[in-house]
Amino acid sequence: MLIVGIQVNGDLEMKIISMTTIASVIALSAIAFGATESANAGPIVPPGHDCIEYAEGGTDCSFTSYAQCEATASGIAAECYAPAAPDDGHWR
Repeated sequence: MLIVGIQVNGDLEMKIISMTTIASVIALSAIAFGATESANAGPIVPPGHDCIEYAEGGTDCSFTSYAQCEATASGIAAECYAPAAPDDGHWR
């Protein structure tokens, strides 16, 4: 093989091909994994449940009423919230 006017033997040629292949795989992997960012999803809220979010971190979506959640959050560093897409039956 002739590279820029220099004669290359078979072993060096295979090494160049191998290194080029490895560099290509690394570059494509970096592009593939760098382009996919994970979504910041909240907790999965069962239908008809309300959630509490603690200031120290963490959530609990096991409350069956907002009043129950508020009673638990009273006096501690926590905040209650309802599901983002309310269930019509839950709000009646």
